[in-house]
Amino acid sequence: MLKANKSRLFETLFAVYNRNLFRRRFAALRVQGIENLQNRKLDLPLVLYANHSSWWDGLVAFEIGRAARLDHFLMMEEKQLKQLFLFRRLGAFSVVRGNSHAGLRSINYAVEILKEKPNRALWIFPQGEILPGDARPLHFYQGLARIIEKTGECVAVPIAMRYEFLGEFKPTAFAKIGRSEIFANVKDAKQLTERLSFRLTETLDELKTDIIAEKTSEFIDLLKKPP
Repeated sequence: MLKANKSRLFETLFAVYNRNLFRRRFAALRVQGIENLQNRKLDLPLVLYANHSSWWDGLVAFEIGRAARLDHFLMMEEKQLKQLFLFRRLGAFSVVRGNSHAGLRSINYAVEILKEKPNRALWIFPQGEILPGDARPLHFYQGLARIIEKTGECVAVPIAMRYEFLGEFKPTAFAKIGRSEIFANVKDAKQLTERLSFRLTETLDELKTDIIAEKTSEFIDLLKKPP
């Protein structure tokens, strides 16, 4: 597997590049619920699980992590990480879907990262592939639940992402950060997977409803903040 090789300098430089990239391609990057990350129990590892409907999702995750001041890592498909190898400098590490032995190594590595220092955060896209944002039901690989199970006590937060054209030449990227949950002594990974899938589906549906009803006044445009 390909391990993370984080560099604070590279992350700082990439933050400027990423913000400029978003400003060229999007009208706004509007996020709700940053306080759910900032007001969590800070002495526990944090697991962030999100839907995967676009190539941009990982870059949205990076912006949210910067805004919330997270020491964050990202589980990423190995074939993609080989093409985007510099992402290892941002905390990305690889997983091979469909290979149980390689998958277990990635799960154990993720747990090691989370336990190594308090307040570490891990991003994971448990669908394992890019799918339409309105596809239902959400199918999760069990790796997410296994990581929570092996980590012990940790905080898990669902994050819904969506991209919409709203009368602008450029689309707007939206993200809704759901309520945090604390998990400890997990015994049934399958049952936990179903619960997490339900939580993310719920958050996705709430985000869609907010956009349709134009209830986005509480969303903060991260592109208006310094990188």
